[in-house]
Amino acid sequence: MQNPTLDPGVDTLPLLDSPWSVRFAHGTRGRVALEVYNAGLLLDVLVAQPLAADLLRGARRTVSNGRSSVLAWGHLPPDGIPPAVELTRRHRAPYAAEPRIGAGVFWLALAQGSFDRVTATHRDGTSERLRVRAGWSR
Repeated sequence: MQNPTLDPGVDTLPLLDSPWSVRFAHGTRGRVALEVYNAGLLLDVLVAQPLAADLLRGARRTVSNGRSSVLAWGHLPPDGIPPAVELTRRHRAPYAAEPRIGAGVFWLALAQGSFDRVTATHRDGTSERLRVRAGWSR
């Protein structure tokens, strides 16, 4: 399988100083696929979907070298503009994470800190929310 051309946004996503990693490949029928790993453990596989894909697919947290981090990911909406991503923790102010585009059809957002909820909001106002799970959980 050949790797697809990556958008510059993912090339600059600072994953090297964390246990998170991603890999892009071609899935079934030549569609682009995204694999999400934590310390080498495969957590999720997304395959590009033309219609009705999850805006927010997953969110995980981990602690590595005494530092907490959260990775959230999902499919880009049909307009190709990544959602606004907000991470929250009880009794603390929300944190706006900057999503980056990957392979033209996915988005990823990495943030330092300990958070327990993530919300992805499309510019039309629709939003999806997930609990941030431990990085090693299935």
